[in-house]
Amino acid sequence: MEPFQKEHDKVKGIEVLFFQEAELEKSKGNNKSFASSGPLSVLYFRDYNRFVLHLNDWRYPLMRRLPCSSEKGQGGSRCYEFPALNGFCYKLKINSSGNSALSNFDNILSNFSNYSVKGTDLLPSKLEVSPDDKLYRHQKEKESAPTDKILGVLKQGIDKVMHATESFKPSTKKLVSRKKKYDLKDIKNKNFRKEAKSTFNKNYFSNGQKQSKEFLEKRKNNPNLSQNKEFKDLLKTTESNAPALYLWKVELEEAILNNKDLINQGGYKLSDDQIQKTGFMQNLKQGISDIKSSVTGMLHHGQQQTQEARGRDMKPSNLESQSKTQIESEHYSG
Repeated sequence: MEPFQKEHDKVKGIEVLFFQEAELEKSKGNNKSFASSGPLSVLYFRDYNRFVLHLNDWRYPLMRRLPCSSEKGQGGSRCYEFPALNGFCYKLKINSSGNSALSNFDNILSNFSNYSVKGTDLLPSKLEVSPDDKLYRHQKEKESAPTDKILGVLKQGIDKVMHATESFKPSTKKLVSRKKKYDLKDIKNKNFRKEAKSTFNKNYFSNGQKQSKEFLEKRKNNPNLSQNKEFKDLLKTTESNAPALYLWKVELEEAILNNKDLINQGGYKLSDDQIQKTGFMQNLKQGISDIKSSVTGMLHHGQQQTQEARGRDMKPSNLESQSKTQIESEHYSG
């Protein structure tokens, strides 16, 4: 169970969707490097305007330029694939669950990832980039103004002067410590039990049980699990009708930056090799080559049409010349 009290180094995410049974696998070809199973939470972090998939220690932020595909599995399950760094791929399997919850999950993927469904006409669409979360791998240092630099130098100089003058002041400290001294007899006869104060909160466990009960009730009664919702309504999910989880800020931001690095590096793909990216420059070159091939095809097709038109124009004259030679031969022979 996640902690319920917010800490300074944690960020709050609203649990928009929850799936009791899910399986996760990280693979590259036939090599498997990671596997886990447990409940899956689909969290929305309003501070970053991002949806994050959370299963045990795995966190995967959704991004509109990253592909995602799904297909139906056995026994009513659904399988999803997400790209990872270094050519790996995450395979997420959600076991039998409500149709409304899966439909809402597909709705989130359609709006926050380059989503496609295998075996259907739903192909990945070119969505705009994800909302800017002001989070970058290398933060730009704020440039200080010239006046700030001058004030800093002056402050250092004043501190040095004050430190030098303090060494000439006569010392006023007493050699005898001012701490109260206790006699061994007083310590032996002192009743520490009467003066000791308990710091343990008697209601600690009862409050924890109450919070756990409220948390589980919100998770169970979340309307997003039983009702089909529009995407804008899913974004409006609050703590009044869904539980909240707190994740470590450092780990969450690192997961977001890793997926941003995946986008910038390119070369990511899914296991079926139907959806892949090879980076911006490769895509640009491929687009230019496609344009060249299409223009060449159009020119070739135009040349064929021109030759056919010329052929049609030449056919009557050929017939006339053949008829003239035939008449002349008949005249000379007869």
